[in-house]
Amino acid sequence: MKRPANIFALLCALLVAAASAPGPKQLAQSPDAQAAAQPGGDRVVYADFESVQENRPVSSRGGFIQLISYQESTPVKMKGAANLTPPAPELVRLKQDDPNRAAAFDYELYPNQYAGVGIQIGGQPDKDGKPVADDLSAYKQLSMDIYATGVPRLRVEITSRGQGINMNSGFPSSAFKVKPGLNTYKIPLNSLAQPSWADTKVGTKDVLKKLTGITLTAFCENCAPTKGTVVVDNIVFEK
Repeated sequence: MKRPANIFALLCALLVAAASAPGPKQLAQSPDAQAAAQPGGDRVVYADFESVQENRPVSSRGGFIQLISYQESTPVKMKGAANLTPPAPELVRLKQDDPNRAAAFDYELYPNQYAGVGIQIGGQPDKDGKPVADDLSAYKQLSMDIYATGVPRLRVEITSRGQGINMNSGFPSSAFKVKPGLNTYKIPLNSLAQPSWADTKVGTKDVLKKLTGITLTAFCENCAPTKGTVVVDNIVFEK
């Protein structure tokens, strides 16, 4: 499955070549990769997009990954992997001869008071229909490799669902500027804060103690028509 050439033209100035992931198959992690995904060490590899289950990407320990969107009124558009429901990002290779893969999606935002398209990543598979939590409160920053076009900023949000924190939205988040090209962004976790409109108040540390997922979103407020691409890899919690 090839990604449309006009989309990858955006990456050509940066990357030697790009290609979509090979045909769907089950991928197993090496023992070292499995260890790096477990909380307790200096780094926790939350998602490196090297694992696939049931034809769709999963996090480093098998958590569900999907694309999400929201808008005030005018519907947004998003595009990831073909023929997956719920929608999921496409897995791409940043270099033709490099087996490493990243997650990618395209988006289009239209005039709205607010709108966004993002990737939502669960840390672990659900158990008995309920999200499984990680305690990552000992970690200080979140590192991500990102290439993004279109919007000037992205937003990262941490979430805890089904763990006694009774809220559906308004979790701690942080918006950060993106630069041209593929860059590593390190976001201090103590910079995350709830939006002013959040009805339920919760501390960032409290969410990190019962973390079930993170979301990375291309967003706008008082939106003008905007379209772009987001490529993300190596989402890592660091001490």
